Amino acid sequence: MKSLKRIFRQQRDQLGRRLRPARAWLTPVRALLGAEALALCAVLGFLLTGERADFFDRVGGRADVWLALAAVLMLAVLHLFVNRRIVPALNRRFAIERYDERRILFDLGRAGRTVTSVEQLYGIVAGTIGEALGAASVTIFVRDDQTGRYECRFFTVQLNGGGAGDSRGAAGTGGESGVQSLAFERDAVVVKRLYNLTIPLSLEPRDLETWRRSLELVPPGTRERRRDEIKTLEAVGARLLLQIMLKDRLIGIMSLGARRDGRPYTLEDRRMLMSVAGQMAFIIENAKLVERMVEEGRLRRELALASEVQQQLFPAAPPESAVLDLAGFCQPAREIGGDYYDFLLLDNEQIGVAVADVAGKGISAALLMSTVQASLRSQAMALNPGLGVEGSLADLVATMNRLLWRSTGTASYVTFFYAQFDERTRRLTYVNAGHNPPLLVRASGMGAEQHAARENGKGFARANGVKDNGGFSEGGVALTSAFEETMWPN
Repeated sequence: MKSLKRIFRQQRDQLGRRLRPARAWLTPVRALLGAEALALCAVLGFLLTGERADFFDRVGGRADVWLALAAVLMLAVLHLFVNRRIVPALNRRFAIERYDERRILFDLGRAGRTVTSVEQLYGIVAGTIGEALGAASVTIFVRDDQTGRYECRFFTVQLNGGGAGDSRGAAGTGGESGVQSLAFERDAVVVKRLYNLTIPLSLEPRDLETWRRSLELVPPGTRERRRDEIKTLEAVGARLLLQIMLKDRLIGIMSLGARRDGRPYTLEDRRMLMSVAGQMAFIIENAKLVERMVEEGRLRRELALASEVQQQLFPAAPPESAVLDLAGFCQPAREIGGDYYDFLLLDNEQIGVAVADVAGKGISAALLMSTVQASLRSQAMALNPGLGVEGSLADLVATMNRLLWRSTGTASYVTFFYAQFDERTRRLTYVNAGHNPPLLVRASGMGAEQHAARENGKGFARANGVKDNGGFSEGGVALTSAFEETMWPN
């Protein structure tokens, strides 16, 4: 029984394919003309056959001829009435206006040059094609360069009896059947077939039904993806899929639903769509370029704002001191970075000096730098003896380290140097947490003896390691990690 049903279905589909050209040729106006011709033949056959023919023969030898002429005249009057009253109404109701291919290409080219909104650009393309061909729906899928998926970027849905654009929207804004979530995977069946075809791909409901029955033969790993692909095709009502190629890359897919008049897409329609596809490829590439430009502009504005905020974290001016000359400057490698220095004016004539370097560059390093700045200032004030709280600089750095460890990942780290100078005793106390060791420059080692002194240790010496209560009697210079690299021979 199942075999008989399958054979019957195949014969029915084959007959439908054979009759499809006749359906395209047989318009309502042509059907009406055929009905008029059949009516004329029926009237003449009725009047000129049987007993009626014998009657007219008895009336006269040419009575049948005059009767035929009268019948033709009556039908001619009826035909004239039909042409004036009924045919125009049928044309308005059923006939599809012929589109101008050159006009369509011109409008799309002008839109590609003037429209700045990507969604508006896709909307013009979908609306123009849908109105020209009378498609019930038009959906545009664009390839995502990062994932390779073909995501729904725009759709139009023609409601029954409505004109073009009854329901339309950009992907992600809601709409019919959750279109904002529709997409084709990079290994989808339709994607592979469109890539290997040079003409649009036709789809019928029976094709989707065949695919659904064949899912049992698909490996379990890809079965769910194939099922989602079928759901996507059904959701957009795909009857014709147009590949949008740029050189040898499939960058987009346009899906057209069934025509509102029920006619199939003709060879002329497909040729027009293939011409449009070439222009669509450049429109999509321009749209992606516009998106990148907008995104880059937004990032530049955000980076400029972040750079301004970061500059406000640096001290506007060093604190004034009768015994110290302080200065600091930071120039990030990018708009923002993780280099940091700070001056703190504490109670009891204490001045704090901090230099730090956050691993990495960019926004993530700048965010971590702001965390270092906030924790340093809070902990330095908490260990201020003037507030009755005693503690060493090693305790300060240990507390900061615990705070940063809890709020950052394992790949983030900061090198940090902090010193406090007592103006009364002129004693510098510092702690170094993984930062480049500071340099102690003595007055006798300045000038020409500096390079030799570095080699023999006479001019100035390095202060290495994490130390607390270390003091220098003359003065200190703190520097960031990039300073030493500039002096390397290579």
